[in-house]
Amino acid sequence: MTDLLATRRSFPFVAQALYLNTATAGLSWQGLGQASAAFYDAKLRGICGRSEWVATAARTRARLASLLGVDESAVSFTGSATEALNLACLGLPLQPGSRIAIAADEFPSVWQACLSLRKAGVESTPVEIPREADRTAALVEAAAHAQALAVSHVHWRTGTCVDLEQLAAACARSGAWLIVDGVQAVGAIPVRAGLADAYCGSSFKWLLSGFGLGFMTLSERLAREWTPPFRGYANEWPSRDPQYGHLDYPGIYALGASLEFLGSLGWGEIFQRVAALASSLGTALRAEGFDVLTPPDCAAGIVSVRQDEAADVVEQLAEENIFVEDRDAIVRASPHFYNTEAEAARFVRALAERSTRWGER
Repeated sequence: MTDLLATRRSFPFVAQALYLNTATAGLSWQGLGQASAAFYDAKLRGICGRSEWVATAARTRARLASLLGVDESAVSFTGSATEALNLACLGLPLQPGSRIAIAADEFPSVWQACLSLRKAGVESTPVEIPREADRTAALVEAAAHAQALAVSHVHWRTGTCVDLEQLAAACARSGAWLIVDGVQAVGAIPVRAGLADAYCGSSFKWLLSGFGLGFMTLSERLAREWTPPFRGYANEWPSRDPQYGHLDYPGIYALGASLEFLGSLGWGEIFQRVAALASSLGTALRAEGFDVLTPPDCAAGIVSVRQDEAADVVEQLAEENIFVEDRDAIVRASPHFYNTEAEAARFVRALAERSTRWGER
């Protein structure tokens, strides 16, 4: 913990504000800009610097694969998690009349990626979630009656972390493909991406890197049958490689540096720290009488509380340099390892003051 707290010096914004909004965008660390700029230094030699770009991409892919628990060959870079989700869904070997099960309250990008298959006669079937504690169970039941299941590893509004092992087992029983959005999981909790047929993510949240870069993993089972929906010089037919053009090398340079930086701190320590902060935050909010939506036994880095006037509350908090997010009558806090228990306590006090004012509790 001492080493992690010492790294706060690498995040100058924490000295200026109370930032509990990693689930929207993680803080950059000092040195990230220089890492990205190193690509342009290499490109001073034009295409003659290509071997260096390719080597950096290979190192970054290896670090990312290690974090995700998959082989390097399973990892592809994309322009965003949204692109990865669309690639994954559009390449599924589904016949007309097939159904994709998806939670009714899923993130819009997951929904839209599934809906993109309508022209192919594939139906997206909404799954109602009766209680957050029952989210995994509801999706397990739905997987038995679908040809694919699309789900967020950690829900964008409530912070509920589904049990991927249970979902993978349910999909294996029914033969359904499992498509997972891991945007709110990778970098916050341990991830076994290999449990999914396609696991998608991005670099600008818990991995503390930049926008415009995402990634996707494909299982061996899906990779044998998946068809690239986009083709270019990099994946001419009959290739099944998802990469169809040039990569975002500046973004990959930055992500590689972030993975090296975070890895040097110790992923186990980071995951423990995030879990401890989220747990203490949830406990304190419950003690104050808040309706905490995030189940304590299936949580990650997000803690969400119900607030009818969430937008007003978040705006008032921002005026005091306390930054969290409003999500449709929900105040969402998302501490990372660079936060402290004292900051979490300050947020709870400030939220309690404003909730009392508006009669929210």
